[in-house]
Amino acid sequence: MPTENPMRTMGGAGAAQPAVPPDALARAARILVIKLDELGDFILATPFLRGLRVYAPQAHIALAVTAPVLELAGEPGGPCPWADAVVTPVGDVAGGKFSFRGRTPDDLQAFAAAFRAGFDLVVTLRFDVDKGGAATLAAATRAPVRLGYSETVTPWKAAGNRGFDAAYTHVLPAGPVRHEVERNLALLAALGAADPGDGTLDLPLSAAEREAAVCRLGAFPGGRPGRLLAVAPTTAIARKNYPIDRLRPLLDRVVRATGVGGLVLLGTADGVERASRLTDGMLADGMPCPVLDLTGRTGVRELAAIVAASDALLAMDTGPAHMAAAVGTPVATLFCHPIGGDPQSPYAPERFRPWGDAVLVVQPPHAVAPCTDKCLSSEPHCIAAIDPGAAADRIAEFLRASRFGTAG
Repeated sequence: MPTENPMRTMGGAGAAQPAVPPDALARAARILVIKLDELGDFILATPFLRGLRVYAPQAHIALAVTAPVLELAGEPGGPCPWADAVVTPVGDVAGGKFSFRGRTPDDLQAFAAAFRAGFDLVVTLRFDVDKGGAATLAAATRAPVRLGYSETVTPWKAAGNRGFDAAYTHVLPAGPVRHEVERNLALLAALGAADPGDGTLDLPLSAAEREAAVCRLGAFPGGRPGRLLAVAPTTAIARKNYPIDRLRPLLDRVVRATGVGGLVLLGTADGVERASRLTDGMLADGMPCPVLDLTGRTGVRELAAIVAASDALLAMDTGPAHMAAAVGTPVATLFCHPIGGDPQSPYAPERFRPWGDAVLVVQPPHAVAPCTDKCLSSEPHCIAAIDPGAAADRIAEFLRASRFGTAG
């Protein structure tokens, strides 16, 4: 676990500046953490949030997230384990014209009170390009300590976020290529803190949520099958979606090789059409196990609970893959990023693979022209170079060696 306190370099000046004051956490009465990203990104931030809570027990911690994350950040109507208030910005955040919506009315009131009183510390958990207005929100707080990653950490961030370092009092340089969990923990180390959980992910689910998921899986003919494989076949980014006509034979081979007793399809409403095509195609091909399609029919916490109730997950590079890692469900993930590609790419598993031990990453063996070191297509492209048969054999071997192999 890193314990050093990194120096900062301000974007325009290029000169080393003093580190974050060593007592910044101990003195902070009000802390704002800004994480305006997707579901999976938020899960990767949970080790940071846990460490911050432990090292600043006296502070009122507010958490600003995107609207899809609002529900995931804590059981609806219940406490959030990492923060005292969870809100989402509404409106033109980057343009400075926005208000807030709370996870609960009490959250919104508590956040408003903290904002009026003034935050002592603001941290933006975002390494790459700031697309959501995090720097604008950080600057608007006028907190005496505002910490984030420099605009210079990637060439595309330097181009897209020129001048953004001025929103912060302290910024971290890129350093070596790291996973996003490690990037977040480097920010925690800059505050003189560490994660007591040693970087493990956290996604607390209540007993009621887990029981409800088991009941939902009772919709299978004959009840919840043994060796239940969850499948999350769709992401919002088209290039990360393995083509359905290749996913069908891959799943068929995995099912037959491992004795899968049932498939449950999961995802948001955006994935309904792909899930329907996948289901219809598998049934037409004679899939030897029942298929339950819950795509677009669950909230995000129910989805997470179903992943936890499954014996394994096969997913694209998307939120459910990170949910699986967080709840201890073995997960095989198909990435669009080619083997040997740029490890700094926003689609590289070096940065964004599910963070855990029971994880398999499957990548294209090479980029497909005209792509070179990363996939730049607006449609499924390099990911189609993954051979369904070879991938299925790797996934089957992984499943047999995991807890999935003893389920049933």
